[in-house]
Amino acid sequence: MLGVFPSPEPTEPKPAPTTQNPVPSTQSPTFGFRNPFLAVKLFSMRPNEFIKALQKGPVGPAYFLRGPDRFLQEECRKAVVNSIPADSRQWCLTELEFAAGELGRALEGAEQMPMLGGHTFLLISDPEDFKQAGDDDVEPLRAYLERPSPFSTLVFLATEPDRRRRFITLLEKKAQVVELRSPDRREAAEWVQQHLQNAGVEIASSLAEEIAGKFEISLDSRSAGGASAVNLLWMRTELEKLLTARPGLKRVEAADLDVIVAFREEREIGKLLRAVGERKCAVALATLRELLASKVAETLILWCIGDLFRQALRGVASYGNRGGWSRGANPYSTSEIAPITQKNYAREELLQAMRAVRRADLGIKSSWKDSRILLEFLVWQIVVGKVASGDVALGGEVPLPSTET
Repeated sequence: MLGVFPSPEPTEPKPAPTTQNPVPSTQSPTFGFRNPFLAVKLFSMRPNEFIKALQKGPVGPAYFLRGPDRFLQEECRKAVVNSIPADSRQWCLTELEFAAGELGRALEGAEQMPMLGGHTFLLISDPEDFKQAGDDDVEPLRAYLERPSPFSTLVFLATEPDRRRRFITLLEKKAQVVELRSPDRREAAEWVQQHLQNAGVEIASSLAEEIAGKFEISLDSRSAGGASAVNLLWMRTELEKLLTARPGLKRVEAADLDVIVAFREEREIGKLLRAVGERKCAVALATLRELLASKVAETLILWCIGDLFRQALRGVASYGNRGGWSRGANPYSTSEIAPITQKNYAREELLQAMRAVRRADLGIKSSWKDSRILLEFLVWQIVVGKVASGDVALGGEVPLPSTET
């Protein structure tokens, strides 16, 4: 499946430059210029710049991938994997889930030269965005970043990190920050052109921008596109439908846009989210089944549910009961539905819903159960408040209330 940005082809890792003193105190053998950790704070990068660095080099000693777009996060992770030759990944790639107090041991491993040569990547993620990191983690990380290994690259991933914490502040100052924010329409249009080019299909830049505009979603001011940005997962799903419906297509024309049903899907997904936010189980399940029957991607539906509760939680954290939510003009947008959700769910229920979404995501990826069953169970779990207790066995019959209040 084509990714968000052109993933680099697996290449042989570039050997570290050989010098008389391979790791001088003020030089970075990986960046090839004065160690930015000891000089000035680096400017943030966009995901495409990060992937280009993986493809063409030079690769830095440490990156901090932060932002709410999990789709971009996964694409960047796949780009790291694809940058390592397949026969080298066993010893050149390590993926860890952060555990408080154990980072120092992982960094000791990063100091070692790979067994059979090459360059090592260490990907470190944490569902809690490193909230449990303490001094036992901060100090080893600080020491490592002052004198990074020429043989390794660290990649930290976080969704909504608390920038007041020492661990996060250290990463922001000492590592290259990569902002995982949904792109604006212009950036998304460039992605459309590249995505189709990878499939051997041409498109005019103006038409690419028109397509990107169909997938704009209302967000807050922290998104890359300001008040709105483009949902890449949603757009990629529709482009793949277009390519499937037009086999042998060489150039996308305006007439081909009839295949793209963004507006209808936005309305229907908005109906599902509103029913979930209002805790109307029967309406939510019925709408979900209609979406699945019309072949809307399960991953898109799951992403939208997760994004609803992320925005609701962010509203609780940012505004409390003071109001001030930035309202959009689209009644089907998540930013319009999130305040409704905030009113109808306690904070702990919002957190439980996020955990349930994560479990469903893992279940769908593992393919051990029908994704339709997983999604129906997820919606029932969230709306009726059974997330914590788990009173119904996963995969069992989902009750469908006959009436709504």
